[in-house]
Amino acid sequence: MLGTVIKNIYGLLKYKNFKSVGNNLCISVNSEIIGEKNISIGDNFSAGKNLKLQTWNQYNGQKLNNRPSIVIGNNVSLMSNCQISCANEIIVNDGVLMGDNVFITDNFHGSNSWEELDIPPIERPLEIGEGVYIGKNVWIGRNVCIMPGVKIGNGTVIGANSVVTHDIPEKCIAVGAPAKVIREVREK
Repeated sequence: MLGTVIKNIYGLLKYKNFKSVGNNLCISVNSEIIGEKNISIGDNFSAGKNLKLQTWNQYNGQKLNNRPSIVIGNNVSLMSNCQISCANEIIVNDGVLMGDNVFITDNFHGSNSWEELDIPPIERPLEIGEGVYIGKNVWIGRNVCIMPGVKIGNGTVIGANSVVTHDIPEKCIAVGAPAKVIREVREK
């Protein structure tokens, strides 16, 4: 209990520059937050160790003409080693659960043009993709990657080790690389 209280106090002190923060924030002390003024987090947020929340309005000296925004709803839980990299907009709605090692991005290192392939990827200009939207009560399994421009509907399950490259409708189960719907949940 004391450890949780210390984590909560540390999180509130360290991340007082967030755009907004709800009640009961629990972020591990070994997390990396970049651009917290562009991040809003709702009530009852918890994250395991090594959380990375990153918003980019410049990268390697490149100024981006953007207003990045990460919005995380209420009652969201992220396990260890989750990373959200945002140059546009990423919305994670209420009740979302993410397993270990989830990666969500709305940007790319370069456009993969012929000329850029001779440049190390880390040195390529950051390309801003479409935003990412994750609906309410979504369960995202371990080792999932969610790519730019994806919308995931309410109540959906994304199976472990999946790569989500296109929209996934609500109330279904999707798995694979690329992720495909394998089952739709219907009313009884």
